[in-house]
Amino acid sequence: MFNKKSVSKPIKASVLIPDGETHLLIYAINCLSQAPGISIFVMSSSKGNAVRFSRYISKFTYYPKTEDDQKWIEHINTEVKRHKIDIVMPIFEKGIRRLIENQEFLDQKDCLVSLPDLETFNTTINKWELATYCTKNEIPVPKSFLYLPEEKLTDAFFTEITFPVIVKPLEGFGGGLGIEVFANKEDLAKYLNEAASQPIIIQDFIKGYDIDCSILAAEGKIVAHTIQKGFMQGDTPYAPQVGIEFLDNPELLKVVEKLIYSLKWNGVAHLDLRYDEENATYKIIELNPRFWGSMDASCLMGINFPYLLILSALGHEFPKQLFKHETYYNLKGLVKMVKKDFFFIRKWKFIMNNTQFRFVVYDVAPTLYKYIDRTKNLLLRKIKGA
Repeated sequence: MFNKKSVSKPIKASVLIPDGETHLLIYAINCLSQAPGISIFVMSSSKGNAVRFSRYISKFTYYPKTEDDQKWIEHINTEVKRHKIDIVMPIFEKGIRRLIENQEFLDQKDCLVSLPDLETFNTTINKWELATYCTKNEIPVPKSFLYLPEEKLTDAFFTEITFPVIVKPLEGFGGGLGIEVFANKEDLAKYLNEAASQPIIIQDFIKGYDIDCSILAAEGKIVAHTIQKGFMQGDTPYAPQVGIEFLDNPELLKVVEKLIYSLKWNGVAHLDLRYDEENATYKIIELNPRFWGSMDASCLMGINFPYLLILSALGHEFPKQLFKHETYYNLKGLVKMVKKDFFFIRKWKFIMNNTQFRFVVYDVAPTLYKYIDRTKNLLLRKIKGA
């Protein structure tokens, strides 16, 4: 909840990221590096994480991986006490769920950033539960079906399905993994019989385009957002876009606001939507109850979601957040542009303000270590295979 303490100058605070093993860590560090008053502490079960070499991390602490939630919380309590941590901010699904479920065991409960309650988290992270919730609350969503591997396929199952359809795991693996499109009953039936070992959701494949919305909300009210649409494809058809455009879209925002308000959402979230060309409406596809890979892009456009979440946890009020309506490229996107047009490198001001390269220039160690480590592993594989 937001209290009325306005931000007149940069604040000083220490933040602990307790799930620093996630791939999202580098993006969170990129954002927090733009807030000079924030001291960053990271707790991770990955000793080899390249991000530990970031010049912006005050302390990187390794703890062996444990599935014992009580022990994990004990490690957090130790770090909070040792470094006098002001804010605990999980960034990925598993860490967020563990803290929602076990927050009463935190020695300093007020340190935790705003998170949704467990029921809301479970509803949104599960694609079938989310689709069911949206249908019940009259929020636009593709027509959806649940498939359970233990159930036998019958003709009745296919009666209401209209092809083409898209199938996905109930809780996605990220990066477009596990997503398939089928144009007919025969191909879908073969996939379900041979490859679907886990429950999946089947949805109408909507003719249109994908568009995303990132938000920070307090008790269902959106206090900061960005809207972004991809224009440069990643490595696979359903992988995150490597070039995105930030834009205004009041109609899309109305759909998102209705869902977030009905959920009484607290904290950050990233929503995937699809524009339905036939019905001229935006439909909810996914709600990721966590941070996301383009958060540093939003930061360069003017909305620093991790910093704003920390401000809210400290009880600070901030003015309405406006974002720039410009294009952005991550590193893969920048490489693609340079390969396409070598003289793109002349646009130095754009590259520094609108691409991920800006963060690499000022914090080169993680990228350099990652490159050296990857090269070393490739050489070892070649030597072993020789």
